[in-house]
Amino acid sequence: MFYNERRAQFHHLVYVTYELSESQLLAVVRAKDAFSVRYRAAALRHLHRLAPLDVTQGRPFAEARRLVRRHHDV
Repeated sequence: MFYNERRAQFHHLVYVTYELSESQLLAVVRAKDAFSVRYRAAALRHLHRLAPLDVTQGRPFAEARRLVRRHHDV
């Protein structure tokens, strides 16, 4: 796999948001004016990870992410 600066930055944001609680992640995802799109996407990735199976329904990542957004009204 080739090194990509944007991918490395995104993975760093995912690493940084790992320690946030679910309520903090929701606040980040909902604050469109306060945080960048990439930071909010990293937070949404963790919300997807924390979502129970009855929300994600075992779907592929993109579809499960939409289900998580709908579940949290984001």
